[in-house]
Amino acid sequence: MARKKKSIEPDNLERWMVSYADFVTLLFAFFTCLYAISNVDAAKMNQMMASMRASFGGQIFDASSRTITVTEGGGGSIIATEPINAEAKRGDDDDGLDKSSKVILSGDVDMGRFKRALEAMLREEIKRNMVRVYLERRGIVISLAETGMFDSGSDAIKPDGIAMLDVIATSLTTIGNQIRVEGHADSIPINNARFPSNWDLSVARASTVLRRMERVYGMAPQLLSAAGYGEYRPVASNDTQEGRARNRRVDIIVLNPSYARAEPL
Repeated sequence: MARKKKSIEPDNLERWMVSYADFVTLLFAFFTCLYAISNVDAAKMNQMMASMRASFGGQIFDASSRTITVTEGGGGSIIATEPINAEAKRGDDDDGLDKSSKVILSGDVDMGRFKRALEAMLREEIKRNMVRVYLERRGIVISLAETGMFDSGSDAIKPDGIAMLDVIATSLTTIGNQIRVEGHADSIPINNARFPSNWDLSVARASTVLRRMERVYGMAPQLLSAAGYGEYRPVASNDTQEGRARNRRVDIIVLNPSYARAEPL
């Protein structure tokens, strides 16, 4: 009995269409990516350029206003708006600071640079002894004298103090660091209807500044804290009028991340 011959199926001449379809799909994805890259977001590009200039130590300051903005989104750039001569203002920026203490802002912006930016914007207030800016291991201290901020025995901020706080708080709104507000007094006892002691006055002044920073400038409340030390943390002798004037102050401290890690969560 003769065997049946196997039928030979003809080759599928359309198999090439599968590979072609895959190739066309890849080309479409490729040109879509090219189109997306070609449409640059100008704002994001400016942020990236500012971040690069800050990282490489370039000057990114514009004298048209008195604000510092630190942008979010991974870059952590610092944009100050007043020109600063870094060499002329170097001075004691790094006194007593180890290398790890020099970074306070995401993006490796060091405290010395940020301090000099603040000093440039608060130049007139510093000349009038209304504010001092200096460095400690725990961070930047912005010390607001009573003469510029409050009337004697009061926790209401004066108009000059509000204007000064506007500059400072606007500069701190987006840096992302923990900020502590500390109230201090001199050793002369106070006892009025509202404040029975220097403790109460120092706490009230710190809370007033903190509330304004949170309510007016929208600073994140979880990054803010307040403390009142009365007369027990002096920076000068209480034996002289000048020393007592320096001790009556509210300090705004931008905490180093290394120091802030010890804070309660």
